[in-house]
Amino acid sequence: MAMVMGLMTLSKALGFVREVALSSRFGMTYVTDAYKTAFNIPCLLLSALIAAMATIFVPIYNERRREGAQAASRFTRVTLTAGLIVSALIALGTYIALPWLAGVMLPGAGEDMVSLTISLTRIMIPMALFVFLYRMLGAYLQARFSFTMPAVATCAGAIVIILGIVFSGGNIALVAVATLAGMVVEFLTQLPAARRRGLEPRPLLDLNDPGLRRLAFLTLPLLVGGVFDQLYIVFDRVVTAATAGDISALDYGNRVTTMVSAAFLTTISTVLYPSLTESARDEKRFAGHFSLGVSLNVLIGLPAAAALLMLRVPVTRLVFERGAFDASDAAVTAGTMACYALGMLGLGIKELCGRAFYARQSTRPPIVVGILGVMLNIALDYLLYPLIGVSGVALASAIAASVSALALMVLLRAKTGHVGGGAILLCTGKVLLATGAMCSVILAGSHIFPLGEAYGMGLAVPLLGTAAAGLAAYAATLALLRTRELSYMISIVRRKGNVS
Repeated sequence: MAMVMGLMTLSKALGFVREVALSSRFGMTYVTDAYKTAFNIPCLLLSALIAAMATIFVPIYNERRREGAQAASRFTRVTLTAGLIVSALIALGTYIALPWLAGVMLPGAGEDMVSLTISLTRIMIPMALFVFLYRMLGAYLQARFSFTMPAVATCAGAIVIILGIVFSGGNIALVAVATLAGMVVEFLTQLPAARRRGLEPRPLLDLNDPGLRRLAFLTLPLLVGGVFDQLYIVFDRVVTAATAGDISALDYGNRVTTMVSAAFLTTISTVLYPSLTESARDEKRFAGHFSLGVSLNVLIGLPAAAALLMLRVPVTRLVFERGAFDASDAAVTAGTMACYALGMLGLGIKELCGRAFYARQSTRPPIVVGILGVMLNIALDYLLYPLIGVSGVALASAIAASVSALALMVLLRAKTGHVGGGAILLCTGKVLLATGAMCSVILAGSHIFPLGEAYGMGLAVPLLGTAAAGLAAYAATLALLRTRELSYMISIVRRKGNVS
């Protein structure tokens, strides 16, 4: 897990650098709003399919492997071929319907923004095919308990995009070209590793393949839920499109929290998923893996959210406030970041619960909860945006994610009868005490160090010093409380992630 978490952290850090480069070059304007909307449109309809197929692929692949290497290889080739054909058809349909899609996603936006969005989307539409291939190769590697190359591929793609931004000369179209190139690089980076683990990259179309038919059967309901899950992204943009910069403020604020959640919380779910799949028929082992996953989410997510909430302004100023990104942009982004941070733990547990259900090939509960969560998110968008502005949209996402996570945990316990709730509650109590100690140190540090007066890199030393002191207080308190999960996490890092 040490290497995986390190690479995930690096990949998210590079994604973070990409956003910093973009904000410094273009600021928070309709240009960045158009680019971010164009980035989402090619995969808007496809992302639900990709997520569903990649998730269901792992348990079915494991079943086919029990029948022999040839059956598993055939299933993989058939799945990639059929999925690529469907992806191409969806990308073509998106291209044809692009003017209508841009109008739906950007109501109230100026003509310049809509026109720019359409032109940038046309450049990036082919990336939908490479996103599919990248995600499916990642699922294949994860099914083989190989987690390194997907993170390496993400790093490589981010570097290409960063170079595109740096050398774009302020031309956002060149950034779009670099984005497409980055997605191609992510796919090509994983291909050799997948081939070394037995992947045959030769197309094979057989709609009667039993593995493909089962995947389609399990993917269909998950796809419905995934489409609903994409709706909140659409409505976030619909609600905020009329105000230039709001879409960018949401994305920049989300990037900070995503760097933490994806590097650590998503890694937990990713590494535990194959183990959950293999232990799906053993209730005791399954509950043990799930309980560990939730406890590790609490161990990391709760203090991270508290720290980001307390240090939201200096973090935003240090990361983004330079070039075309000014103090007023930083203030708005800090608000969205704080609200997204409140939902970070909910997102991590929600993803883990979803994977726990999928490991048991039970798709209905996550879908129903996901649909209800999206409906709650949309309702809160329209309720909170008029009250507190763009931060209300971020807060709506945080509330919906937290409610969904709680609902999924209740349903999983009802289905399995045991999810290790006692261990989770004990860990949560200790983490709350340790987080309180951390917050006290951060509060003291914010009064000692000039966090409100420093600027640029002069802010780095006092901010990092305050954060490090808070982290030390947190870890020391957990150690004094003899927190089993902290010791366990240190041990699995030392032995490189053996969680079985």
